[in-house]
Amino acid sequence: MKAKNLFSLLAVLFLSASIYANTPETVTFSNVEKTENGCVKEFIFCDKNTNSPLTKTVYQYDAEERMQEKATYQWDSSKGWIGIQKHIYTYDGNNLPTPNLVKWNKGNNNWSDQAVE
Repeated sequence: MKAKNLFSLLAVLFLSASIYANTPETVTFSNVEKTENGCVKEFIFCDKNTNSPLTKTVYQYDAEERMQEKATYQWDSSKGWIGIQKHIYTYDGNNLPTPNLVKWNKGNNNWSDQAVE
């Protein structure tokens, strides 16, 4: 069970990273905000030639440096940032993560209140 959870987490991270590995015509801007409750890391990928935003990935960590959320957005020039995927991580007694997928609610342009089962 532990191996399955760890493998699932790693698969999600590698798949997400591979999305951006094939786009050499981008520039990445990053921001890290640290607080007493943890930190938020934001990476914005922009078109190299026009500097127009393309995608944004936001990672949230708790004070113990465990990932709590990972959200990916795509830029829409008329609507702004549109959510693509979001994972909320919970940890068991052995500190192993379990990702839960959250869908974007197009009706209110925000993340759904409930994770997908």
